[in-house]
Order: sequence, then structure tokens, then C-alpha cells
Amino acid sequence: MPAQSSTLAPPPVLAAMTSFEDASRLVLDHLQSQVPMGMWTVSRVIDGRQVYLEVTPDNAFGLAAGDGPAWQDSLCHEMWVHDAPSVAPDISRVPAYSSNGAARALSVASYVGIPVYNHDETLFGTICGIDSETRPESFADLRPQLELLGQLLSVVRNLDARAVALARRLELTLLESETDPLTGLRNRRSWQRACHTEEGRHHRLGDHASVVVIDLDGLKHVNDRDGHAAGDAMIRRAAAVVRGSSRQTDVVARLGGDEFAVLCPQTIASQVAVYADRIRSELAAAGLSASVGTATLERAGTIAETEAAADAAMYADKRRRRAGRV
Repeated sequence: MPAQSSTLAPPPVLAAMTSFEDASRLVLDHLQSQVPMGMWTVSRVIDGRQVYLEVTPDNAFGLAAGDGPAWQDSLCHEMWVHDAPSVAPDISRVPAYSSNGAARALSVASYVGIPVYNHDETLFGTICGIDSETRPESFADLRPQLELLGQLLSVVRNLDARAVALARRLELTLLESETDPLTGLRNRRSWQRACHTEEGRHHRLGDHASVVVIDLDGLKHVNDRDGHAAGDAMIRRAAAVVRGSSRQTDVVARLGGDEFAVLCPQTIASQVAVYADRIRSELAAAGLSASVGTATLERAGTIAETEAAADAAMYADKRRRRAGRV
């Protein structure tokens, strides 16, 4: 076996990495070039296992990402829990390692286990190296430099985790800002954004799209007679009917008060007329009534013009229904 240097080349620049995965691969490539082992891996301790997240390719042990032993059976468990050496040139000289069944099964003779930390200094996982040959005692002199790599990777891991948490909070904030709190449907802002997107698709690709506007009957009467809680229940019931009557690809929104709208992609005038009839019938089955208007996006038109046309058709429907009751 070639002589093992007691120093490493400067560590890779991890700050430029866009993700923990990228940084892990860079660290493993660096280690394999500087400290060749039968296998290097970056692992995570999760659900009672030491799971290999990244593994040096074509390793001598035939292991891959996703593999890994039970945490309590691993050499890294002995390193972390029982304070066994993080760099062991010859594991037969370390009782905690020499008695390890998983190491014996793989014929491991030398070992490196460097902790990777969460932001609160708890263990995330390890940088782990194993080989079937022993190393000279000077191999242990690499420990400070290997620990520096572990610290650098910990920083990247926690910056990445923080970025993911911020992205999730941003997604939640965006969702909340575009959701009607009473019904869980899209609000007007989200409706306008979806309409803008569909209009662009229509003009680029010629896709059909139609708009349905729905205005409930009798909300003011229910509010005045039974209170706003009853009115809110009526709106939620109507929202459930409209959402349940629509396709997954349809955009359903509450535009305000007792007014709902549905954007129906890939829908021509005859199809949206059938949809409007179904909405009326299903609302009636739920004990609700509404005026409904539809319009279809013309080739040279805008979605705003289509919505205005559907709104006008809804008011025309309302006038007809009122005249029919006279």
C-alpha cells in the first residue's frame, strides 16, 4: 500500500455550493483523491439507521446511496456514543470497533468517522471512510484536517436547511396570501395570476379557455335573518359544490362576497354551457340557487374581456330569473 501522507491538500471551497448534496459530492471526491479508501460516504442518522446519502462510485464494498446499517450496529455509533477514535488506522486495536459485527462482515480494517452537525450541535450524520487494509499510525495525524472538512460540511448542511425552511415559509406565505380564508378557494389575487398565465398560453398555443361567473342568491337575506355565521356557512357550502363540480385542471376562486368564478382551460363554448347547467343543478341539490354566466376566450381577446362578458351574462341570467318569478 502506498505511504499515507499526514497532511491533506487545502479543502474544497464549499461556500460556492448551491446544496448540501453538491458539497457532499465535492468532499467525497476530495477525500478519495487525497486519502484513498475502499469507500467514502456522507451519511445521515435517521429512523434508527445510518443511511448513506452520497457514496464514492465503484467502491470496494459494492455499497450505494440508500444503503447503510442499523445505527446501533455501525462503527459511527461507537465513535459518537462511546467516544471511540474518529480515525482508527487499525480497528483491531480498538475494542469497540474490533467487536463490531458489521465491520467484520465487510472485513473492515481501518476506519474514519467525522461527525456532521445540525445547527444545535446534535448529530446529523457523518463523513465515513472504511478500508479493508490497515493504515500506518501516522494516519491518525489527519484527524484535525478531516474534522475541519466535517465542520465545513456542517455549515453547508445548516445553511441549506435554513434556505429550505425559508423557502417553505415563503411558499406558505404565498399560499396564505392567495387563499380565501373562509372557503379555502383561491382569492382574487390568485385568480388574476392564473388568468394571466392562461391568457399567455392561449395567445402562444391557441388553447381554448372559458370563464364561469357564479353569483349566489339570497346571501343578504340569510345574513339579515339568521346572522353572518349562517351566511358564512352558506358560502362554504356553495364553495364545496363549485369545487366538487369542477375538474382538477379548473381554477376555482371566490372573488368576494357571494361571487365565485371558475377558469376552465381547454374548454369551448358548448362545453362550458354544459358545465354551467351542472353547476346550477348541483347547487339546487344542495339547497342553493345562483345566477350563472359564461364566456369563452376569443383568439384576439383578453381574459379580462372574457371575464367581463361572463359577468354580463351572469347579470342577464339574474334578470331573466327575476322576471320569471314576477
